[in-house]
Amino acid sequence: MKTIVRITLAVLALGVFASATSAQTTGNVVWGALPGNGVSVAFDWGMGINDDAKIGGESGMYFGGRLGYAMQMVTVYAAGGIFPIGIDGIDGEMTFGGGVGVHVINKAEMPVSLSVQGGAGYVKFGDDTQLSVIGGALVGINVPSTGVAIKPWVMPRVHYVKITDFDGELGFGASGGLAVDLPMGVGFHLGLDWITIGDPSIKPLGVGAGVHYSFKTGGM
Repeated sequence: MKTIVRITLAVLALGVFASATSAQTTGNVVWGALPGNGVSVAFDWGMGINDDAKIGGESGMYFGGRLGYAMQMVTVYAAGGIFPIGIDGIDGEMTFGGGVGVHVINKAEMPVSLSVQGGAGYVKFGDDTQLSVIGGALVGINVPSTGVAIKPWVMPRVHYVKITDFDGELGFGASGGLAVDLPMGVGFHLGLDWITIGDPSIKPLGVGAGVHYSFKTGGM
């Protein structure tokens, strides 16, 4: 079973999943680090939804939290959680990650924002460790609305994974989703994540969801 876990995690690469800022926590969607104005706290759930995302034929779940600080030019984030949960005979392990998004285009009068995002994540299973590094172009869509902020986004990425005693693998992935912020600061988010690393016939697909709260800190 340990071998199955190691090989499958190499394919998952930081999680079929990672928010309002997160990224690089194994089992979590690689969330886009969107522009904003303040501190956000989020709680996430994630799970694989196709056979390639399963470990030993079972879908493991992710539960975790994220902390982000979003500004007009830069967004930074950190995340931590437990994965996998709900698989017989395998204990969930803590996974950690973080990164930064640099907002190249971010103007209220423009219909889209463009950012460059990078991050890294870490998880340890027994004597084995997995390091994941991502870099991508994040495109956010500014949806005109009154009171409620609606933020669709998509991010293609390159994705590097290194597991103890295995050669590092470079692959590609993409994530996309929707964040909705209500006037009182509470919001929710949904996302999908796809990746291919190593064997091109293996393409894990995962889904993530959660709630978040934002504390605005003034213009920057």
